[in-house]
Amino acid sequence: MACQDMQPEMVCDDNRVSYGDWQTPLPLAEEVCDIHLSEYGSPDIVIEPTCGLGAFVSAALTKFKDVKEIHAIEINSQYTGELKLKLLLNALRAPMQKYPDIYVYNADFFEFDFQPLMEKSKENGWNVAVIGNPPWVTNSRQGKNNSLNVPSKSNTYGLKGIDAITGKSNFDISEYITLHLLRLSQFNKGGISFLLKNSVIRNILVKQHSEKIRFGYIQQRLIDASKEFDVAVDASCFMAQLNCDPSFTCRLVDFYTQSYIRDYGWVNDSFVSDTKLYRGVSKYDNRSTYVWRSGIKHDCASILELTYSDGIYINGLGENVEIEDDIIYPLLKSSDINNYQQNRFRKYVIVPQRKVGDDTSQLRYSHPRAYSYLKKHENVFSNRKSSIYRGKDPFSIFGIGDYSFKPYKIVVSSLYKDIKFVLVSPYDKKPVMVDDTCYQLDFDRKEDARNILDALRSSEIQSLLQSLVFKDAKRVVTKSLLMRLNLAQLCRDRGVKIHSQSFIDSGYIQLSLFDGLV
Repeated sequence: MACQDMQPEMVCDDNRVSYGDWQTPLPLAEEVCDIHLSEYGSPDIVIEPTCGLGAFVSAALTKFKDVKEIHAIEINSQYTGELKLKLLLNALRAPMQKYPDIYVYNADFFEFDFQPLMEKSKENGWNVAVIGNPPWVTNSRQGKNNSLNVPSKSNTYGLKGIDAITGKSNFDISEYITLHLLRLSQFNKGGISFLLKNSVIRNILVKQHSEKIRFGYIQQRLIDASKEFDVAVDASCFMAQLNCDPSFTCRLVDFYTQSYIRDYGWVNDSFVSDTKLYRGVSKYDNRSTYVWRSGIKHDCASILELTYSDGIYINGLGENVEIEDDIIYPLLKSSDINNYQQNRFRKYVIVPQRKVGDDTSQLRYSHPRAYSYLKKHENVFSNRKSSIYRGKDPFSIFGIGDYSFKPYKIVVSSLYKDIKFVLVSPYDKKPVMVDDTCYQLDFDRKEDARNILDALRSSEIQSLLQSLVFKDAKRVVTKSLLMRLNLAQLCRDRGVKIHSQSFIDSGYIQLSLFDGLV
């Protein structure tokens, strides 16, 4: 048994969160090795890029009887020391007839050169097993913890403008590690088996569509992360064969029962959660001509959101609010939509602008009591943290326009995994507003709203939604998703005519459902 050290002087931060340090239970590592063996055959060389305390090293020694070399890389010097001691003690207690060469490197994955291992394996015709549990942590989380365990800075998805500002360029370190090793090993015989978050596996499949890396027969075997790691994360064992024609779909299977669930991935240029279901309703996946908009964003709930009791409006500070009634509107938030009851509202909202950019100083003349109230609490507005308010009117809000004041709306929450569309009518002769956790379609005619609601609730659109969404995603309902629903086509197929055109925007450009991060 040979051991090799690199960078023995490295002192690592033991912060579990910073390093995504969730050690794999040995029984789980052994099960992964069993499945890997059955899928890709007995490996000649095992590469474990972030080995931790070595569960996969121990499992590989037990399960892979013909393995010639094991290469385990770990940034934490304490872990590599413990692993080498454990290997030595095990060898003394239960000597094997033949040992593979075991190399334990105290090294940073992002500085380790894997290329010689891949070249050596290719030259020898070896079966490669890339196996392990990369850290479940994002680059932004490590940045907050001042961790050195990050790749060199780059815009991984080439995002621009507001996408970068709002954090869409954030990605999981395990995604970077997996893609890097897939690229390096794509011409080697063998397979890869990694424990990854479900969202990471989807991102890899999204990336695969453009890169066409040589790996295929992709599987995602669902594990119970709460049982295995005591964390509330949706995770799986990602498996793929190396050095084969690229695959663009993934077979979803239960890790423990081996029972098949469904296939997901790419159907032509659409990334879907259920390929079979999608094919039956794909004609309704297209650019929507009906523009879904998010509701009001104000980040000032204590001042702008009110409750109403015994004829008195009360703000979030417990103050009575006596202002002009015509700029106070009934408000629905996400929780209200999924439990909507006609003409019942928990909240009301002050709307100081009719459209984004309006000069609210004019309220001094048109609504003097409201202006006085806003000025009294100007410090609350000025303390709003979002950069979108910088340089704007002091009482500015967003997600507001002519459409906000249409009488009829179909609304849906973006926060709930059960997608429920609700038709909302005016209350007390006022249109109902929704907040920025909701999306809305706006109508002049109630008949049009009802017809579109029927379309949204139809078996065709419900099946399409089911085939598109991943229920374990952080945000199930997005504008990108809603803008793919071709409601106009369904209405034409049903012979239903929509009269109102005020909410149709023929110049809208179709958004991708998956803009790099899912």
